[in-house]
Formats: sequence, C-alpha cells, structure tokens
Amino acid sequence: MKLGVASPRVLFRKTLCAFLTGAGIFDSIIELDNVMDLASRSDKSQPLVLILHASDAPAGIESLNQLCYLLPEARVLFLADEPDEELGVQVLEAGAWGCMSTGESPEVLVKAVSKVAAGERWFAHRVTDTVIDRFMAGRRISPTITDSLTPREWEVLALIAQGYSDKEVASSLFISRETARSHVKSIYKKLQVSTRRAAAVCYFKHVRNKSGPSNVPPEAIGIVDIV
Repeated sequence: MKLGVASPRVLFRKTLCAFLTGAGIFDSIIELDNVMDLASRSDKSQPLVLILHASDAPAGIESLNQLCYLLPEARVLFLADEPDEELGVQVLEAGAWGCMSTGESPEVLVKAVSKVAAGERWFAHRVTDTVIDRFMAGRRISPTITDSLTPREWEVLALIAQGYSDKEVASSLFISRETARSHVKSIYKKLQVSTRRAAAVCYFKHVRNKSGPSNVPPEAIGIVDIV
C-alpha cells in the first residue's frame, strides 16, 4: 500500500514518515510539502491513503478540497492539533475518510491508517453523533411539528440553542428547574429528537432561514444572535 504524508511542518512530516516506515506495513511512503506536489506525479505513484496534516483549520480544509479534486480516489486521513466535532463534520463533508488529533498515540495512528486503507471511516463518536443528529433533525422537522411548540417552549428552545443548561434556562425565564426540565422534555417529544444538539439544529433550521412558524415570539428569536 502506498501512503502519502503531507504537512507544512518539515520536522513533523519527516518524523511521521520515519515512524510509519518503521511500522513495516506500507509498500512505500511519499513525503509531500503540500498537496499540489501530487499534480506532478504519475497515476502509478499516487498514494491510496494520504495523511494530511493541517496546523491551521481553514487552510487545511482548503488543502483537503484541492486534494479531493486532484485525487478523487484517494482516502484522506486529516490530522489536526485540536479537532473539535464541528471541524470533524466539515472534514467529513469535504470528502475525508477520517479525522484525528495529533495528540493521539502512534499506535492509534497506524490503526486509523489501516482502517481507512481497508475502506472504513475513522471519526470520533461525537462527530458521527453530530452528523446523525443533523440528518435526523433535517429529515424529521416540519412546519406541522414546529407549529405544535408553545411560545414558552420556543423561548426555552432558543436558550437551548445558545447552550443553556436546564438550570440556566430556569434562571433566565424565572421558572423552576423542574418546570424547565418539563419544557425541555416536551420540546424533545414534539421535535422527535433526543439531544440538546439536535433540538438546537431544529431551531436554527427554522429561525435562521426565516421559515419558522408564526407562533414564535419575537423575544425567542432575539435571544440568540444569528449571523
């Protein structure tokens, strides 16, 4: 199996290549300063799996887009210093086969590369949870469902979208924590979701697109600064 390693950091790139060479499971390892180096290589020398290290997330996403254009058949494992779930989702949407932190152990890296080479995805559980939540929220949400929310529930949902806990919701709306929990439970049931993240997706889907139901109180829309 041919493996490519692309990173703007020379020392990091060479150290990674040396370690992976020592692992003895790759036929050859190609060292790349950037993804554009692939343009000059023949098809036979193109790697099946390519590790793309990005010290800067926006630049890394741009490089990933270029790489997926140059080598649509390649399976990219995206390395980032501190990848959060949102970056993981962006990387997945851009076409990567995996995403992991540079803080992981070398053994985990070898396992991830092997899995990607075998045609499996390598993402943190929280990334797949986010993707599933977004998919289900987009699939299930409908005007009929959101019309069933009361004005008070829309106020609670807006605070959930801002990241408020049940305790913070109760304090903000001057209600008991038990009442706040009751509202959250009712919102989950009506929106057919099971997590705060999925409920927040429903909120932004309708309010950001200005397609929410007429019973959304103005104060609920104003709680979250939508950009």
